[in-house]
Amino acid sequence: MFLRKLVVILLPLLMAALLCLIFPLMDGIPFWTEVLKGVTLGVALALVLPLCGATKKREPFAGLLWVPLMMLILAVLSQYLAVIGIEVPVLHMLRTGDSNVILVESAFIGFLAVTLIRSRR
Repeated sequence: MFLRKLVVILLPLLMAALLCLIFPLMDGIPFWTEVLKGVTLGVALALVLPLCGATKKREPFAGLLWVPLMMLILAVLSQYLAVIGIEVPVLHMLRTGDSNVILVESAFIGFLAVTLIRSRR
């Protein structure tokens, strides 16, 4: 039971981190790079829930998706604060400034928020 809860919380964060590492490496050919990034992001988002085991409309553990959702929101907010010039020492490790990373994090935020609302009890 605990392991399943841990998977629901950590898997979206791990997938987002993996995409954030892969996306900057995909830069190359102008048009096909964006296509490859879009397809990769779509596949990752489609696999988040089945890999977490939250495939039903009313999943009891889907309520735990708020944990990775809040962590990703915190990461995006820390990057925004860096852009406007506000230094927050605790959030320094979350800051990258890469637009690909912000794209991936924001896509996961949207997906997790909709999934959390859709599967609430």
